[in-house]
Amino acid sequence: MLSPTHIRISVLMLTFAVAGLTGCRGSISREPPIHLNPNMDTQDKYKSYRKSAFFKDGRTMRTPPVGTVARGKLRADNALWRGKATDGQFIDKIPFTLTMKDLERGRDRYNVFCTPCHDKAGYGKGTVALRSKGMMNPPSFHHPRFGEMALGQIFDTISNGSPSKLMPAYRHQITNPNDRWAVVAYVRALQRSQHADRGLIPVGERSAVDAEFKQRQKK
Repeated sequence: MLSPTHIRISVLMLTFAVAGLTGCRGSISREPPIHLNPNMDTQDKYKSYRKSAFFKDGRTMRTPPVGTVARGKLRADNALWRGKATDGQFIDKIPFTLTMKDLERGRDRYNVFCTPCHDKAGYGKGTVALRSKGMMNPPSFHHPRFGEMALGQIFDTISNGSPSKLMPAYRHQITNPNDRWAVVAYVRALQRSQHADRGLIPVGERSAVDAEFKQRQKK
């Protein structure tokens, strides 16, 4: 049990402690506060679009040096990104090892972006082409001149559009160059499918292919 004296001393000490803590908050003053490390808040630096007294043109933001390339935008592989060799000529080879998965990806991208105008078989009779009044039908991929076209030129057309401007550029929709090359491979597969040599069909599958061909001929 605490004696009355001990209780009074404890209350008195607690009162002084509370008063001391309250006094730490300080009082209103017109003097500027003490800033121990001001350079962290008031750094000598430029901010975007602000005026500069250092450069002659008065601009803070500087023009990048000629030849500057943003990170991830180098695109130095001319064959992959442009479908051309170092001499500027269109290449006639896919610039990477093509797999069945790539061909399936090409079919998927073709069906999404190309069939509306070119149709699934590549004859230029897609829904958009047939329903658009006054629109010139896209050419058939099965015309001889398209069969002779270099793969790089097909890639360039997909990326940048046709010279006639009838077909727009699709590099903004099909952003991955590998996907555009996959579409090129699938277009070439479509061309070959319409001019296939029966002798290349395995013997065990010829009868089924012949029956399918006859069935389609009746339609």
